[in-house]
Formats: sequence, structure tokens, C-alpha cells
Amino acid sequence: MELENRFIVPLGRPDAMKVLTDVPRIAPCIPGASLTGEEDGLYSGQANVRLGPVALSFAGTASITSIDNNAHTAQVKAQGSDKKGRGQAEATLTFALEEAENGQTEVIVRTDVLLSGSIAQYGRASGLINVVAGQIVSQFSENLKTDILEKQGDGVEQAASGDFEAETNQQETPTDNSSKQSSTRAPKNELNVFTLLVAIVKSWFTRSK
Repeated sequence: MELENRFIVPLGRPDAMKVLTDVPRIAPCIPGASLTGEEDGLYSGQANVRLGPVALSFAGTASITSIDNNAHTAQVKAQGSDKKGRGQAEATLTFALEEAENGQTEVIVRTDVLLSGSIAQYGRASGLINVVAGQIVSQFSENLKTDILEKQGDGVEQAASGDFEAETNQQETPTDNSSKQSSTRAPKNELNVFTLLVAIVKSWFTRSK
């Protein structure tokens, strides 16, 4: 079974490649998934997926098998087994990054899925595999956008805070306690403002899907 999904990342292609191939960073953005270990580039984890009335819980492994920074492509192979013995799943995911408007990147995910056991019957009978995959990718992209925007905000805030504290230290005298207290409060105020901005941008992305 072959699937294709697309989503936008608010980064240029080189930075988007770095983020998408950082497994520990992106794993928490995948709905129902969590990492449990890593050894020599082979990541172990588990994922909970619902196909209609059937709740599946997989344990398995995944690894990045190829990265081409010039072509902006990457390939991931994953396999897992349902914890209740209802079957296995194998998937090969190919990521292709293309330039999008406003310096953003469109990520095209092509997935080749092989299901075996009774879970294959669940998927074929209900026709839900494609729908579920689309929902997972949509939720993943929203979570990833939020993560990227929050980390960009942290970087801006830290730089601004560092500049402010450096300027304050140059002007401060040993008895200038009021200035020191003011500089301590400033980063917290900046964080509140930027958190609001992140929330506004996130809601814009949600409405524009």
C-alpha cells in the first residue's frame, strides 16, 4: 500500500532537513509515538494507533537509511509488531523537500506500507489506513510547527536577554539594586509576549490548513 502526504515547515530546506532527520526531536511530535531507546542509529519505540473501533499498540524499531542533503531527500525504514499479536507492520518512508512560498519548505512524504496478520484485514475492510495516515501527518505537522516556532522564540529571547543584561551590567553601579531587579524581570516579560505571538501564529496555521 502506497500513501502520499504533504505538509509545510516554516523553515528553509537546509534547516528543515536538519530538523526532520533529528529523530529524538521529531519523535514527540508524532501522535501516539514515543522513543524507548537508541543504539547505533537504530531507534526503538512504541506507537498507539486506532483503526476505527480497533486500538493497536505497536513496539518496533526505525532507522534513517539514507540522507541526501544536496537533493534534500531522506529515507526511513520502520517495522513493528502489535503487542497483542494481531500482526506486523513494515514501512518505508521517503521524504522529499521542495521550496515553498515565504522561505518555507513543503515536505512530501511517500510511504510504502506492508501489513500482515489480522490488522491487514482491519485496514482493507474499513478503508481507514489512508485516512488515519493523513490525520497522523496533519497532527505531526502542527506539532512540529509549534516546536519550531517555540525554539525560534527561545533563541530570540535568549539573544535579546543577553544583550539587555550586558548593557545593564555596563551601566550598573554596586549600589544600583533597582536596575538589577529590573533586568531580572525583563526576560520573563519578554517570554510572556513571545508566548502570545507563538499562540497567534499557531492559530493562523490551523485556520489556513
